[in-house]
Amino acid sequence: MTALVTLLGHRIGYSASPAMLNAAFAAAGIDARYELRDVPAEELGSAVEELRSAGALGANVTQPHKVEVLDLVDEVGPEVDRIGALNTIVRRGDRLVGRNTDMTAIVARLAVLAPEPWQVVVLGAGGASRAVVIALTDAGAQGVNLVTRFDWHRIGELLVRADLLVNATPIGTASDESPIPAEMLRPDLRVLDLVYRPSPTRLVREALAAGASAEGGAGVLLAQAAASFELWTGIAAPLEVMRSALEAELGAAADG
Repeated sequence: MTALVTLLGHRIGYSASPAMLNAAFAAAGIDARYELRDVPAEELGSAVEELRSAGALGANVTQPHKVEVLDLVDEVGPEVDRIGALNTIVRRGDRLVGRNTDMTAIVARLAVLAPEPWQVVVLGAGGASRAVVIALTDAGAQGVNLVTRFDWHRIGELLVRADLLVNATPIGTASDESPIPAEMLRPDLRVLDLVYRPSPTRLVREALAAGASAEGGAGVLLAQAAASFELWTGIAAPLEVMRSALEAELGAAADG
């Protein structure tokens, strides 16, 4: 019987995860498929409960459910306790284990883009922004300023003192929007946009045009997906196969 892994989220038709993870299952010779499941909040409980069936390996969880799903699993990894959000569910017999592969992936990308983050502005208030804040704290950032919709007006004054900007909101997904005006960008600012479709996003394009170092979220997506694959299967992820599938899905300009 073909095993099933689902991506649980809402309004997620843009996701590149199915192409990447189905390529990984095929390359590893695993009879499994990865499918999107658009789940409104009121149906999240029943969708998670279905993961207990014998044919399920587990799931990924994305916006807007990364926090709410905590109450629906049986146990969580230590990283989930720290972050307060999960993005991966693994079925272990009749129990569901919540894990978070976002933080490790974000740490890896920040180590390349901003090995010494000092003053940082993080946009967003969801599960992704929680992982970013902890990753930055662990990396030794001297000041992390989290900006939500309630204090969005402070972005300008905070960016003046920042050397790293991380967009952990969905702004720009499948659109040509940017969370900040282009005139706020400058050459000595580094930018990580966790949005990956389109690749590059408008924020990344405008940051590069301003002379800044910038990349989108494809590299983070690849790393967190590989870690999730290993949790579900217990074997090493075929990283180059996944990278090629992601590039085919997003285009050669995608980071990763």
